[in-house]
Amino acid sequence: MIIARYFTREVSRALLTITIVLVIAFASQQFVRYLNYAAIGKIPLDILLELLGFEVPYLLALLLPLGLYLGILFAYGRLYADSEMSILQLYGVDQLKILRFTLLIIFSVTVFVGLLMLWVNPWISLKRQEVMTSDYATLHLIQTITPGRFQVSPDGRHVMYVEKLSRDRERAENVFLAEAKDTHDTNLVPSWMLVSATDGYQEKDKNSNDPLFVTTNGYRYEGVPGQNDYKIIQFGKYTIRLPQASNHITHADTEALSSSELWQQYQSPKQAAELQWRLSVGISVVLLAFLAIPLSVVRPRQGRYAILIPAVLIYIVYINLLFISRRWVEQHAVPIHIGMWWVHGIMILIVLAMFYRAKRFAGC
Repeated sequence: MIIARYFTREVSRALLTITIVLVIAFASQQFVRYLNYAAIGKIPLDILLELLGFEVPYLLALLLPLGLYLGILFAYGRLYADSEMSILQLYGVDQLKILRFTLLIIFSVTVFVGLLMLWVNPWISLKRQEVMTSDYATLHLIQTITPGRFQVSPDGRHVMYVEKLSRDRERAENVFLAEAKDTHDTNLVPSWMLVSATDGYQEKDKNSNDPLFVTTNGYRYEGVPGQNDYKIIQFGKYTIRLPQASNHITHADTEALSSSELWQQYQSPKQAAELQWRLSVGISVVLLAFLAIPLSVVRPRQGRYAILIPAVLIYIVYINLLFISRRWVEQHAVPIHIGMWWVHGIMILIVLAMFYRAKRFAGC
């Protein structure tokens, strides 16, 4: 039908424009955050773009419901403001027919978001955690170093300081390293090994592939802090074995669990909250799209943006209630069978009330 294709084209155009703008804005924010992490040595610079790529599907899943919601509001709001919808109403195009014309795009977006939330994003979360804890990230430890700043390893046993890095960030100049030696007696002060060298670079062990840091032209000091019994050794080359990162994904990382695993562990509040959240994002596509149709009705002499403020307020309240209810389920403050579903129940009542209001307005 010509009218259905016209409606679909208008909504699709608005949906794509709004979603692209939102994804770029939020991806830029994530990019800045990862840049800050790289600057302070939390992540290697080499994996920054890879991590940003992992964020895009997650952002798409969260922003598509908002994009469709605003897309319908803007597309149909323009038709009302330009009196095109008034003409169509003369030919029997009421709110229910508008909804029917919009069902195809609503269904398509819902299925796409559902695929992202239930299958794609959990897999991406798993891959992201593997990258963050992989040997690759450890093997590029030197690229996480910020010159002129002391940095401590996650286990607290290694401290590194470099005065300067080469342009390709492969070699360090004026290196200081400190390593605490293992001691079985927790009451004893651990001995420390300090290394001061003019240069340093990273390589991996040919046999075990463990990360190694090679220092050249320096001194090694060994001893217990506060005691005079220590050794000083001058060296031309000294190799230090770096701490190995663990690539074990803990059971608590619910975002990386598959939806089937979450269903098997549904009696656990945290797993139930995660599964309900994934389903809720898909449900929000339908409810927000349904709500946008009656909300898009613009009265005569009203601007097309008059509906924007109440529509955005409703969205903010709805999404915040979803976040709050998710936290309540995780904390077992709300029974799992009630979970996040009560928020959708309230939203359904609001949608029905708005359709009833729009029908009364059309009949006036």
